[in-house]
Amino acid sequence: MSLFSSLFGGKKTEEAFDPKPEVLSEMPARPYRVLHANLPFYSDSECRTEVSGARLVVLRCEDPAQKLRPIECMPARKQYLQGQIVNWGINHKRFFELAWYRDPETGVIEKAWAQAVEYNGKVISLGGMKD
Repeated sequence: MSLFSSLFGGKKTEEAFDPKPEVLSEMPARPYRVLHANLPFYSDSECRTEVSGARLVVLRCEDPAQKLRPIECMPARKQYLQGQIVNWGINHKRFFELAWYRDPETGVIEKAWAQAVEYNGKVISLGGMKD
């Protein structure tokens, strides 16, 4: 590869993607619980056109200092499991446009977000804690 190519955008190799989230061995200041994982999401309000390359994860803040425990719907390419404790992590370079999903508990179609960035939090694994 020439010096010019290496400096000004010659051929770029795509980094291999690992769908397994990284693991942390310490509890974050603001932990989240995975309520639902691996849900499809859609680009239309009738949930007919599934978005490929990512799944929806539903997270609830588990911070004991908070009175309200907000729930977040986020697009993710990593494979999370229901019940896992995770930290907050996002990939601000990957955006997802307006999306809807079908609530797994009620079956009702809900708006997921107007625009979102990819969620890529790490799974918390503390000693005997189930992850």
